[in-house]
Amino acid sequence: MKAFARAVLPRILSVLEIVSAVLLFVMMALTFVDVIGRYVFTAPVFGAAEMIQFLLAMTIFGGLSLINATDSHITVELFEPWLKRRIPRLQPIIVQSFSVMVMAIIAWQLTVFAIESHELGSFTVVLEWPLVVVAGTVAGLSVISLIAQVLGLILADEPGVHHDHGEPI
Repeated sequence: MKAFARAVLPRILSVLEIVSAVLLFVMMALTFVDVIGRYVFTAPVFGAAEMIQFLLAMTIFGGLSLINATDSHITVELFEPWLKRRIPRLQPIIVQSFSVMVMAIIAWQLTVFAIESHELGSFTVVLEWPLVVVAGTVAGLSVISLIAQVLGLILADEPGVHHDHGEPI
């Protein structure tokens, strides 16, 4: 399983880095053009706010895969000190299991939403685009994020795999 994770995870992360960067650039360019159009030419880009919302959701879930794979989350340690004192060997297992479980619930709910959007034939409010396109993309990125997280956990003990456990907040 480690050989599979070693072969697949870097490829997934490389593609997601590019996708996230492109999404972020498009969001920035669209915002720039919309602001210039709005205040200089009094002609904003129609539907720009809605497009930016969709791009933001896709950027977040594209980037989440990168964070999940390397366990580079910002952490707030509320229960960890207590767990470390009481059950030090189980603490990392409990924390990572909870994290994977929450990501699985998010991916599942986003997938359900995408399926419902398709079945109902829902459209976006302003641009009237099929909502399943955006919902499906975000759901797919959340599933990829879950897979990246699990593969990252498989490789957690490997040298060269970056796991950022900085100062707790």
